[in-house]
Parts: sequence; C-alpha cells; structure tokens
Amino acid sequence: MKKKYSLIIFIHVLIFAVSCQNDSKILILLESHEKEEIINGVYLAGESGDKKFSPFLLQNASDVRTSTSLKYKGYNIYQEKMIALSKIYKQRPPVQITNNPDSSVIKFYIGLSEK
Repeated sequence: MKKKYSLIIFIHVLIFAVSCQNDSKILILLESHEKEEIINGVYLAGESGDKKFSPFLLQNASDVRTSTSLKYKGYNIYQEKMIALSKIYKQRPPVQITNNPDSSVIKFYIGLSEK
C-alpha cells in the first residue's frame, strides 16, 4: 500500500514539473521578438486552454507581422492570437477574425479577460 501511495505522489510531482516547464517554454516563446517563435507560443498557449496566458496574448495584439517560413507561411500574429483566445475562452467574437486587426475583436477578448 505504501509503494502504491509513493508511486501516486511521484506521478503527480512529475506531471507538475513537466507542466511548469511547458508553461515556461510558452512564456519564453510569447516574449520572443521572432515571428515564428511568437506564433509557436501563441499556438501552444491556445492549445493549453489556460487563461493565465491571456495577458501575453493581448500584449501587442494588433501585431500584423506575417511569417514567411515554410512551417508558418502566411500565419499572421494578430489572427493567431485571436484564434488562441477564442480557444481559451471558448467564445467567438461578434465579428469574424480576419488577418486585419479589428479593435472590436481585441476589446471583446480584453472584456473577457477582465471578468
């Protein structure tokens, strides 16, 4: 019984450690100056579904830089950030998310983040 309990604790600690490491990686990518790294961080933040990344996604939300690398060709930072926020909050804005920054979309997600 004691071994089973120790194994459960070990698994929880391991999951927590991996989770913290992943969060740190996402934050480093979101704070990068490279378009591709930001887009990668935005994607990971959206997939995590964690609201703690919202302030980082809303920071410089209207960034229209578009990637030209093969992996992210045509991806726009603004559009990816808004899509990630829609995944996190599980709500779409009242207007469609396009590749052109729309202040009503940004304000919509700012409003959700302040609740």
